[in-house]
Amino acid sequence: MITSVKDLRARLNHLQTLRSFTENRVSSLENEIARAEMESDVIHQSIELLNRLSEAEVENGIKTYVSLLEEGLKALFPDQQVGLRGDVDKIRGKVSLRLKTTFTSKDGITVEGEGIDSFGGAVSTVQSLLLRISLILKIDLKPLLILDESFPAVDAYRTELLVEFLKTLCARLKMNILCITHNHSISDQADRSYRLSPSSSGVRIEKLK
Repeated sequence: MITSVKDLRARLNHLQTLRSFTENRVSSLENEIARAEMESDVIHQSIELLNRLSEAEVENGIKTYVSLLEEGLKALFPDQQVGLRGDVDKIRGKVSLRLKTTFTSKDGITVEGEGIDSFGGAVSTVQSLLLRISLILKIDLKPLLILDESFPAVDAYRTELLVEFLKTLCARLKMNILCITHNHSISDQADRSYRLSPSSSGVRIEKLK
């Protein structure tokens, strides 16, 4: 009988120790859960903040690009009233920009199209050109844009307007444009121009101005 009592006391001590360990473990796990929940809240709040900052950055970038594009179109089409709007959509987590352009002629006729391509090659050329300039400015690349026969779809009159606009843009943004072309109206308006021609020794470079 005495042995049985000792066994019961030993069993009781073991159970009390096990209970104390379990309570401590439960308390530790509760603290870990509380910390994990706090960390999860912080992560969700950080993600939400980053999404807002990202959306604001995208919106600001789009506004800058649309403003620059509209200015270029107005310079290229001074005989028409140009309107441009950029609608931003988010599809499967990706940002999509839809451009809606309107041209109003002097006789009051308004033509509207979604996407710059709706108005032909000249407008597409301006869009492509100004998009590259926007990217150069956005990611802080060296302010140099190289164009290789980039204006085939632009007629002679509008080419002159486009070159004047680009020269104004270069002065404002402190950037340079190297343009490779066979179009004399472009080279004639350039600040500096060179003629490259084949020779027996390779290529001959002649400075025009």
